[in-house]
Amino acid sequence: MNDKIKGLILGLSIGSLLTGATAFAATGVNINVVTKKLSIYLDGSKKTSATGFIYKGTTYIPVKSAGTAIGKQVGLYGDSLYIGKQPTVKVSASQAVELVQKKYGPFSSGYIVEVDSESSTIYTVHVYEVVIDDQSTGVGHTATFNWYDVDKYTGAITPMFDF
Repeated sequence: MNDKIKGLILGLSIGSLLTGATAFAATGVNINVVTKKLSIYLDGSKKTSATGFIYKGTTYIPVKSAGTAIGKQVGLYGDSLYIGKQPTVKVSASQAVELVQKKYGPFSSGYIVEVDSESSTIYTVHVYEVVIDDQSTGVGHTATFNWYDVDKYTGAITPMFDF
């Protein structure tokens, strides 16, 4: 019984050490801040309010609030932040399908290549086939080859599964 308790304590100690080391190795820096409701003025005229904070002498507010204050549209596209003129979509849904077929095709004649969904910056193109399991009833399933994210602004393609 005494050896079991020693083993349990040793196991818990090692587990705690590993958990603590893992938490310490996490990236980033924790800072303590106090948020504050701020009024945003432009040329002496109040434009909007936002919750911000001050850290080491610098005031931080949401960029969308700053954009509103100066009358500019704000948009995040991939890793790029635009204030003012926003990028225009350069790739249509049908072009996204063509780009995937050109880069990863040709696909077998039974494959279906279509835009499955889209966000503000990405078309998700699904490549799949319909497999009939029971010829008499027509019941079947879809078999996915892959999904591809196509950037609407650059045409860059990222496969969901890398083979």
